[in-house]
Amino acid sequence: MKAKKTPQLSTAKQRELGAELRRIRMRAGYLATDMSRMLGWPASTISRLESGLRNYQAGDIAIYLARAKATPQELDDLVALDRLPDNGYQVRSHPAGFPDDLPLIKVLDSGSQSITTYDPVSIPRQLQIEPYIREVLTKNGFENGPTLDTAVRMRLTYESTSLSMPGPFTFYIHETALLARTERPAVIQEQMLHLLITSSLPRHHIHLVPRDSVLTNMSTAFTLYRHEQHHPVVHHQQPTTSLFLENEHDVAFYTSQLKDIINQACSLQQTRAWLMGHLAKLEVGPKSVVAKMTDRPDT
Repeated sequence: MKAKKTPQLSTAKQRELGAELRRIRMRAGYLATDMSRMLGWPASTISRLESGLRNYQAGDIAIYLARAKATPQELDDLVALDRLPDNGYQVRSHPAGFPDDLPLIKVLDSGSQSITTYDPVSIPRQLQIEPYIREVLTKNGFENGPTLDTAVRMRLTYESTSLSMPGPFTFYIHETALLARTERPAVIQEQMLHLLITSSLPRHHIHLVPRDSVLTNMSTAFTLYRHEQHHPVVHHQQPTTSLFLENEHDVAFYTSQLKDIINQACSLQQTRAWLMGHLAKLEVGPKSVVAKMTDRPDT
């Protein structure tokens, strides 16, 4: 009896590189079969390369990019990315508080089977409403104008797209983040109503972490991405950089921390009750909307 083959798992860097190759090919108007013919590579090689599931030879990336009509800047950037060590630690720079436009973030957000986020200081970016996004980005140095408007649109576009993704998406939000003072109190109230409505969706699980919880090791936000064909990845966001961790001991640490968070977090039903109770106290939003939410089954 033949031994069962262990499936090859891709790394975050391989997936990021593959997604960029596919983007550039599609922009040039080429099908994968066109690339296969021009390069003399099997179609399966193109598919696996763009999926991050194939180890390639030195020079393959530059050859592919030249055929796909990449710009000189793209060629330089992606060859440089290809040369980075694939050692389980990837660092990417981004505008303060805004990792949304990173190719690796887009790959992980759109290509993971489950996404679990813990945030002790703010509402996770996938759940933010427009005025909340504007306040957060303004605090991070964005000034009113086209750059801020583009960033807000980009974040909102992801949120609407995520509603059709398989998920599940699980969010653990600290109570202090929900009670944080804002320049406009109505913003956090509208944000709570949005969380309440979103919590009724079958693939979005929102849990409140009470402020008296004892989580001594976790003072910063993180997200755990999982997919059966890829190594799990932890995203740790700093103000102007994002750290992506894949090594087994790093993932094990954050998985352990998540167990602790889960043990102290409120259930889905308790979280919804907290949101409805707080909204009722503040007398925010159409009462009919809040009343309807009380009739929805817990998911």
